[in-house]
Amino acid sequence: MSALTRALSDADRMYVNSCKAVSNDSILAGSTSGLGLNRPKLSRAKEQYSHFRGWAYVAIKTIASRIAGQDCFVARVLDKPKVGRKLFLPQSLKSLGDRLEPLERHPLLDALDSPNQLMTRWPLMFSTVASLLITGRSFWWLVEVDGQLQIWPIPSHWLEPSDKLRNAWKLRPDLGIGEHELPSEDVAAFVLPDPSNPFGSISPLQAQAAAVATDEEIQNSQYKAFVNGVNPQLAIRVGRLPGAVQGEAGQRPVLEPEQRQQLVDAILRLHSGEAKKHHPLIVDGMIEGFDKLSSSPQEMDFLDSGKATKARIFQSFGVNPIVSGEIADANRAQAVVAGQQFCETLNPIIELMSQTITRWLGNRFSADGEKLLAWIDPCRANDPEQKLQEWKTARANGDVTQNEFRQQILNLSAVAGGDTFRDALGNPIERSSSSLMKHLEPSRNGRIH
Repeated sequence: MSALTRALSDADRMYVNSCKAVSNDSILAGSTSGLGLNRPKLSRAKEQYSHFRGWAYVAIKTIASRIAGQDCFVARVLDKPKVGRKLFLPQSLKSLGDRLEPLERHPLLDALDSPNQLMTRWPLMFSTVASLLITGRSFWWLVEVDGQLQIWPIPSHWLEPSDKLRNAWKLRPDLGIGEHELPSEDVAAFVLPDPSNPFGSISPLQAQAAAVATDEEIQNSQYKAFVNGVNPQLAIRVGRLPGAVQGEAGQRPVLEPEQRQQLVDAILRLHSGEAKKHHPLIVDGMIEGFDKLSSSPQEMDFLDSGKATKARIFQSFGVNPIVSGEIADANRAQAVVAGQQFCETLNPIIELMSQTITRWLGNRFSADGEKLLAWIDPCRANDPEQKLQEWKTARANGDVTQNEFRQQILNLSAVAGGDTFRDALGNPIERSSSSLMKHLEPSRNGRIH
């Protein structure tokens, strides 16, 4: 243990020195230090939450909303496998598929469905994923109230570990003056690891601190330009009066307010609107010429720089424009690929959360030596055409019944005699269960058929 203590002390000293070196060398450290550009620190988490806006908000909301809508499951690990069992599981549980007995009802599921007096499962999961992506950390406070377990999501800047190995936690609510010590078994910690520090964490928002700060400055510049700027695009030069000497221009007349308004109205009436965008402008004796005063957003490069910043932020979070709601110039094939890519982004996060829930809540609810596993339903891309084709093939091969096809695809009620398996010729087939529906496929309400 003394060797471990010395190793931790050396690692902590090296970590502090590396942070100082990065702080001295980084040009962006002064403007984006609150985002944790140098290294993540607990004291910076509050500032990181304040950057939950702009394109970072769009990316985080897209991910958190989808994961929050996924079903949760609990299963008991059996000593011997059961033949014919088939579950859709996270990658880490694939090898246990035939040894898992899903539980339709369990206190752990009840705790997730109704975690506390203020929340249901959806806001609990949403805030957990959002905090994880913003600060790299997310915490659940597990507390017993009247014999019932309550789960409270705690912001990252409210908690600080008492030591490097997190044997206890110090809870200090925002604006609170009191500090409470929590045992490690009462705090479930979800962490995106920092490869440079085994005790730290790093989030996509921190990794793209410069892009997030740039995005916010672009929006601030656009807003201030519209609010504080005087932005007439053209200046109209009124023609001069005839001079006293022939051939020489005289003085430029000073127009009355009514005359100025009449001149502006005449030009707008003739040339305003998209339909008259390319109409030629005639300059006669009354108007001497036009001078361009302000630059367009295209010329100020707001659009191109904004697109580049958006792309960097989206790629950091693993989000694409289609899944975030941008459907312009998108077709069905692109939407399917975008959905598949998005699921590849979500499933590692789901894996992390499933393992964490199993470790802290599975052990807490285990009784009589049983082993419980909890997981969030992995994300699957929705391809309606492929799904329909698969069901048609299964129906033709007699792998599903008529009623299963009617209920799951056609959304119709069951009919008499529709629960019999039949081959392509309509002959009955002896089967004990359906390979698609009766093998404990998860339902959308978070339970098992």
